[in-house]
Amino acid sequence: MFSNILVAVDGSESSKRAFEKSLYLSQKCDCKLHVIHVVACDLGGDSAITFDLLDEIKAKAASMLEGYKNEAGKNGISINVMMHQGDPAQIIIELSKKNEYDLIIMGTRGRTAFQELLLGSVSLKVMHHASCPVMVVQ
Repeated sequence: MFSNILVAVDGSESSKRAFEKSLYLSQKCDCKLHVIHVVACDLGGDSAITFDLLDEIKAKAASMLEGYKNEAGKNGISINVMMHQGDPAQIIIELSKKNEYDLIIMGTRGRTAFQELLLGSVSLKVMHHASCPVMVVQ
């Protein structure tokens, strides 16, 4: 059914549940699992403080991805982890078009309709523009 699944994680509870779903599907379908975290950080400026903060954010993201890698290993699943910096929706959409993913799995923050109208929704943008089906986990 699936041979390549991309799961987007951001550290939220819904993304943790999305990762759990991806592990389950990976085991059932015997497919490759790719995990991505996008550092959605445009701090502006080029001061030392900005670079230090960005380095700290990236270090925490790398630690989170390593945790996911360890959890997958405990379940006998080998995963590919990736970290990018930029607009999460745009990067996930670009990856879906560049690679042959059969499915994207991601969590949702559970914003209200008004918040999504003002702020936008990564999962909504990905659902509308990705080149493959998207499973959104609440």
